Amino acid sequence: MFSIFGILGLGILIGAPVAFVLALSGLVYIFQSGEYASSFASYLFGSLNSTALLAIPFFILAAEILNRSGGTQKLISMVDAWVGHYRGGLPFVAVLATVFFSTICGSSVATAAAVGSVIIPEMLSRGYNKTFSVGLIATAGGLGILLPPSIPLIVYGMVTETSVSGLFKAATLPGIILASILALFAFIMGARSGIAPAPRQPMSVRWQRTREAIGTLLLPVIILGGIFSGMFTPTEASAIACIYALALAVLVYKVPLKKLPAVLTLSASTASMILLILAGATLFGYALTAQRMPHLIFESISAMHLEGWQLLIALMFFFLVLGMFMEVISVILITMPILIPLLTMSDINLMHFAVLLILNMELAVITPPIGLNLFVVSAVSKVPVLEVFKGTLPFVAAIIVVLLGMMFIPGAQILTTGW
Repeated sequence: MFSIFGILGLGILIGAPVAFVLALSGLVYIFQSGEYASSFASYLFGSLNSTALLAIPFFILAAEILNRSGGTQKLISMVDAWVGHYRGGLPFVAVLATVFFSTICGSSVATAAAVGSVIIPEMLSRGYNKTFSVGLIATAGGLGILLPPSIPLIVYGMVTETSVSGLFKAATLPGIILASILALFAFIMGARSGIAPAPRQPMSVRWQRTREAIGTLLLPVIILGGIFSGMFTPTEASAIACIYALALAVLVYKVPLKKLPAVLTLSASTASMILLILAGATLFGYALTAQRMPHLIFESISAMHLEGWQLLIALMFFFLVLGMFMEVISVILITMPILIPLLTMSDINLMHFAVLLILNMELAVITPPIGLNLFVVSAVSKVPVLEVFKGTLPFVAAIIVVLLGMMFIPGAQILTTGW
């Protein structure tokens, strides 16, 4: 047991890829326990042999096609034409753009990169503070893992054997609430900055920008409408999203076919990273289960006789610390197999807990040293990571308020389980 955790801890400390560290830890256990080496490949293949996981590469591909075809730019231009003339309007536009893109890709990193590459230069050109601009996008980009079709929620559903469609419904209202609070914060801070608003666009321009963006606007409607209506599963929705995005790019936005291989390559690279982490974490989880680690932890915490709310507070602190060193999918894959018995014993609804976990991870993606959104926004804006982190601090309060509200306000659980 100690050798497994030793390899895991050492790998994380030296910055080795999480997927390989997890897989190596599991491989060490296989050798120590005397199992055949061929079982290593068997476990890895079995962890990925799931139809539900097809949604991950498909949603990533659909988002990448949309971004490379100019769909993101058209979407931002449309929203800016309608509200950009208000003082503080452009920061408000930035949050709305992340909301729209989040409902397409399911990834905070992809959302922050796609929206940030377009909106940050525009905010800087209009005179907005650099730290404020990058911090806003890094924080709002986290909506990509909360709003459907969230990739971490797909993984959570697979690990906990919970309905992915149900998880998407559970996260929708909390996601809208958090997006609304972030938009309000952005609007107020933008208005107080003293930056002059853009000129009011005539109605003809507004409607023209809307017509140009209508194809992009329909994609979230197709994805979420189809899933929530039961017309198709999340996996089928991801495939339909790819077909629609490709048709939109080629037939409407006239993207040359020679550009598509680059889109496929980048999407495959991103999806492969996620799936490798999943495979490695499954092998690591097998080693923990074989050594009865979940059972030992279950017995230890049960002996403390914690109330449900006390357990939630302890787990939120635990996830906050863990999220500083690991990305959200790794956290879910490593911890949830251990925690399911505890949550069940404490009568904590798994769908409600999923929302609390993802809200907590919203903080993790903007927290050093591993906060991925910090590095992504830093890369697209050429702003130092620490300055990006400094810019996120005013918005952290919004996430904490929503998280505490979902934990302690009476009836808040209805938002995640009551429809």
